[in-house]
Amino acid sequence: MSQATQFVRSLKLRHLLAFGLAYLAPTAIFNFYGIATELSGGMMALAYLVTLVVMFFTAYSYAQMVKAFPVAGSAYTYVQKSVHPYLGFATGWVFLLDYMLLPMICYLLFGIYMEEYVPAIPTAIWVLLAAGFGAVMNILGARVSGRLNIAVVSAQIIFAVVLIGLITSYVLQGGGAGGLFVPEAIYNPETFNFGNVMWAASILAVSFLGFDAVSTLAEETHQPTVTIPRAILIMCIGAGLGFATIAYFLQIAWPTGYAEFEDPDTGIFELLPRIGGEALNITFFVADQAASILCAMAAVAAVSRVLYGMGRDGLLPKRFFGKLSPRFGTPVNNIVLVSVAALGAVFFTDNLLGATSLTSFGAITGFIMVNIAVINHYFVRLRRRSGMDVIRYLVLPLIGVATNVALWVSIDSSAKMLGITWLIIGVIYLGFMTKGFRRLPAQIRSEDEVGDDESTRSLEVPSADRS
Repeated sequence: MSQATQFVRSLKLRHLLAFGLAYLAPTAIFNFYGIATELSGGMMALAYLVTLVVMFFTAYSYAQMVKAFPVAGSAYTYVQKSVHPYLGFATGWVFLLDYMLLPMICYLLFGIYMEEYVPAIPTAIWVLLAAGFGAVMNILGARVSGRLNIAVVSAQIIFAVVLIGLITSYVLQGGGAGGLFVPEAIYNPETFNFGNVMWAASILAVSFLGFDAVSTLAEETHQPTVTIPRAILIMCIGAGLGFATIAYFLQIAWPTGYAEFEDPDTGIFELLPRIGGEALNITFFVADQAASILCAMAAVAAVSRVLYGMGRDGLLPKRFFGKLSPRFGTPVNNIVLVSVAALGAVFFTDNLLGATSLTSFGAITGFIMVNIAVINHYFVRLRRRSGMDVIRYLVLPLIGVATNVALWVSIDSSAKMLGITWLIIGVIYLGFMTKGFRRLPAQIRSEDEVGDDESTRSLEVPSADRS
């Protein structure tokens, strides 16, 4: 195959971790601080721990599916090949909602904060500049942007560690909670509300999307069936524990902040001056602005590859979506399209919570389907039902389904209505593409014809996985 029709395998574990961290952005917790702290009644750390438990089971399912199908389509491919092509399309379509909105949110945060510091330039101009830069870096390829990821992600981690040190000094000197060990910073019976904590957790699920994004780079990674599962689990567990720890320290720094924010969308800018003055605000501003751009770049990279997978299979127009640049080896058409779509961020300037909730709808719906894919692929079709296989391929994915459903129910009602509307549009489009659901796209048909007997049978599992 020519360079124009396949990716170049150049990524290793460190590149995947840097990409995943860039996607979830270690400083993203500070952007969600005001919203999640207010919703949870000061128990953002608890909300993150709940989200970590849910995401762990889903991360495990992703690790199993990438072993079976180490290709660029991520959740779309897993469900398409292991459950049914039509459900695969629906999963990919819903995930597009998440992937398309996340760059918008990142660019929106960048624009809002930049306008705060440079009022003469409106948010829309900042969004346009950031989206243009992100598009160029993605076109140049994952390895080029990966070098930038490593540098900026390292700066974000350093900032978080320094901030924890400053909060420690602050509370030991009598500020905030006045001590380091405060159980109410995790669970406060006076303000605890199960529904609100779950609502906060459903929003914070967006913070974990780095492990999912890593799976979209399967065709650009050395030994993907080994390297990507390792990166997925490291990303999920490490990010969850890290976020919960930071959230705990933020809470003890301002125990009553959840009831005193002037504007929850920018709550972190009300907290930081209490700890380190305006200098800390500016330091965070610089680190977080770089993080917002990197997060958007990683999201664009991920969705462009999902679109490529769907285009390659003929579920989207192949000439546009299923094409790689001969020069750069990247899906340039998709990158440009997603970057242009991200400019829609300007319409959510006054509704950050709404945009985030809608993103959660796409992500959590896709996560449910990936857990189902594990059960159908391994437990049902391959009959992996002996000994620990029952735990691996039935019990753990079922827990993943149940916990994600609990988060899905907690998503804002208006976001669910918009998400379901988006899904209905996708189903109508699929019906048109398949002549009333009477046939499969040519690419999927040709793959499935080499299977057992039915057009919806999954592909053979690689020998390394069978062993």
